[in-house]
Amino acid sequence: MSARTAVRQVEFTAKCFGAHLGLSRSDDNPWRMSLYTFVGKNRTHRGIAFACARPGQMPRVNLRDPDTDTPAALWLGSACIDLPASLAPKVQAFLAEHAAGGAP
Repeated sequence: MSARTAVRQVEFTAKCFGAHLGLSRSDDNPWRMSLYTFVGKNRTHRGIAFACARPGQMPRVNLRDPDTDTPAALWLGSACIDLPASLAPKVQAFLAEHAAGGAP
């Protein structure tokens, strides 16, 4: 007989430029981010972009820079997804709360 431990996961989802942004991590997995949409009557999931970090690597958020017209962005390793400026602080707050990764 073996004991199973529940895997806890944290997940952030939000609308992002007409699609959905997902950022998640389980206790035992690296961070993942995805951009996706739903299509058709059955709302079939359609992935647009996906990135997975190396173990121990944290996502980071760059805020919009109005001086250079650089948009806000979510980075995971070398992968980047632009963010609406209003969404960047929400993603930063989520990351600050879950800096250790999995759910508390």
